[in-house]
Amino acid sequence: MATVVTVHGTFAHSGGTAEALNIGDGETQWWQHGSEFEADLKSKVAGAEGGPVEVVPFTWSSLNSEIDRRNAGSALLRVLRGLDARGEPYCVVGHSHGGSVIASALIESVAKRKPLTHLKRWITVGTPFVGMRKERFLFTRLTLTRKVIFVASLMLFMMFLFYMAGELFGQGFQRRGERFYTALLFSGTMMSLPMLFSYLVFRYLDGRELMGYGRGAVQRAQEHYADKWLPLCHKDDEAVHGLRYLPNVQMHFFEKDFAASTLTKAAIIALPLVYLFVVTSPTIMLAISDFLQTKVYDVHEFADEDAAVTKAREEMRSLNQRMREVRRQGERSGLDPLAADDARRKSDDIRRELAAKRRQLEQSFPQFAEAERAQRFKRRFLMRDRKPCEGNRLCGGGHDYALNSKLLFHVVTDELSSAVVDDEIFGGRVGGVLRLLIPVVLVPVAFALLALGALAVIEYLARIVSRWVSRVLNHVTLAEVKRSTFGNDTEGEVVVGADYGPSWLEPVTCLLPDEVSEAISAHSNQMAAQSIAKFRNAISTFAFAEGEESKSGLIAGYLSWKELVHTSYFDIPAFRKIVALSIGQAEGFAPTAAFLHDATFTRTAQWVADLGRKLDAVGVPTDIAVAGQQPVERPVAFPA
Repeated sequence: MATVVTVHGTFAHSGGTAEALNIGDGETQWWQHGSEFEADLKSKVAGAEGGPVEVVPFTWSSLNSEIDRRNAGSALLRVLRGLDARGEPYCVVGHSHGGSVIASALIESVAKRKPLTHLKRWITVGTPFVGMRKERFLFTRLTLTRKVIFVASLMLFMMFLFYMAGELFGQGFQRRGERFYTALLFSGTMMSLPMLFSYLVFRYLDGRELMGYGRGAVQRAQEHYADKWLPLCHKDDEAVHGLRYLPNVQMHFFEKDFAASTLTKAAIIALPLVYLFVVTSPTIMLAISDFLQTKVYDVHEFADEDAAVTKAREEMRSLNQRMREVRRQGERSGLDPLAADDARRKSDDIRRELAAKRRQLEQSFPQFAEAERAQRFKRRFLMRDRKPCEGNRLCGGGHDYALNSKLLFHVVTDELSSAVVDDEIFGGRVGGVLRLLIPVVLVPVAFALLALGALAVIEYLARIVSRWVSRVLNHVTLAEVKRSTFGNDTEGEVVVGADYGPSWLEPVTCLLPDEVSEAISAHSNQMAAQSIAKFRNAISTFAFAEGEESKSGLIAGYLSWKELVHTSYFDIPAFRKIVALSIGQAEGFAPTAAFLHDATFTRTAQWVADLGRKLDAVGVPTDIAVAGQQPVERPVAFPA
């Protein structure tokens, strides 16, 4: 008996039935029992001695995952070894990434030095073989768990190296004895043993897991399987061409200024954040306090006049208090004009006395106002309980946030008012009102100007940051899209591209004849037209469907999954005949008498003869080049 194993592609199998995927109204798929492909094989191909051909479907997870494909390859290899043990000829047919599963099984068989001896032909249909390369360094190829273990094993040796560095930069090694160096060498050797052991173990595991990269495995794979391989592909296969050209795709998901607007909004809270940062920073608050103490108030310069200033201030405070009491007495006099007039005269006398006192102070002590401000600052921020704080600096050392906020408020109120309002010109109530209004008006204006300046700076920086972030995100996102599309979920391997054949085989002709390609294209176009008509008639149903699951179910119900060239190969009788004849020509198989007498047999045989021919460096079949004939214009598998 002869056997043909069928291997489906990505997303083609779910739960073992076509109904589980709503594929083609539940029709049997090409790789399943009862399909038209199975019927054609059994009617057109027989065993070498005329016996029947058995079709064995092989199913796997069908996920777009390199790990799943390799696991499926290992499972397929076990199936093929079972057929090998029977000593009967068999072939394998894989569609899409089913061909990748076959290639993984074959490379694993030769990597383990147990090639399949009874495999007569393996056919890949529309397979985009993903080319991979190993990361250069072993550490980058390790899984996260192994990296953690390796670094842990490295710690002992690293501690020894730090000890060596300490000795070298400390006492040095000049006056050390021979026993010291012997012990040092022995210790270094022993400290490196865990690192060396883990390295050797991970090196061994790496070789076993990435066995397909070995030169010996590649050479044995070429010797045993190259002549048995037949790739078939439509020139417009969407999956194959999409993955072939994907490495060259450049997509920009994020514009250069995509984050500029969002980042610029930080200007709204920039000043509050700066304030919180300043008020909670001991270093900044001490610097502000020291600056005010030495550069603004000259606290140390007026230290000797503290007593005189205090005495003068108490006298003036006493006069102010007497003036307020006289005014209150006049107000309590009510309707008595004489008493009210007497109170006003007394108040004016006290005011004149107060002014004369101030003039006298200014004549005898010209810097009285500055000394008074310096003393007030010292009393508020540099003293606590009438005693100087530590180091004669800001009390709390900048950690008293309440005092810090009081100091900043003092700067924008008292200092601003003193700088703008002249005490000689504006005194009394008018001066008090002005001192209150100045911060209310000028501080918001000043902060608004600062905010606008901060806005300009932040906007400029936001553009720079946005441009840099967009580059990083575009690179990372595109790399992730490509990685996901290729299904590369392995550790330590990088996708370099995809092509019509595996990297360990020489290129051969694989593009289907124009007549067959046109038939496949016409079929997929017809199915697409039918699906579009279904969608047009069901737009209202789709629009009012509740929930994403309902909508996705409607979409699946209106698709036949034959709208693509990639999924239409086995629906074309001429293509099924090419596959059948390719198997029938393999050792241990033979075309049936009915197939030999088929009206299209000669044409099919010519098509098969044109496929699988080795190509030279410029894409010309080598048999043409050897015969010295002119190359025929035809699509080839690996264009130069």
